[in-house]
Amino acid sequence: MAELDAAVQRPLRIYADFNSGGTNGTACWLLLYNGKILDELERELNLQKGQAVVLYHEDSSEEFEVDATLETHTNFAKWQALPDWTTMRRLRG
Repeated sequence: MAELDAAVQRPLRIYADFNSGGTNGTACWLLLYNGKILDELERELNLQKGQAVVLYHEDSSEEFEVDATLETHTNFAKWQALPDWTTMRRLRG
């Protein structure tokens, strides 16, 4: 059973600053994984365009998650995440 569990890969859970993106929450540009900027971890994490991830936000008043897709920013060599707001899950607040 442990082998089966190990084979199931869960999407990366990435902290997102939802104030750092495009208009109306269409993209998030400031993305952190284990406290490091996602762009610095591209090779280590083997990031791919179209990769499914889970974005999360937490502060003293609320915590939520939303499914998203990784893409590269068209004007910069930088990762961004495109949240699917229909999947938002409130964890607290």
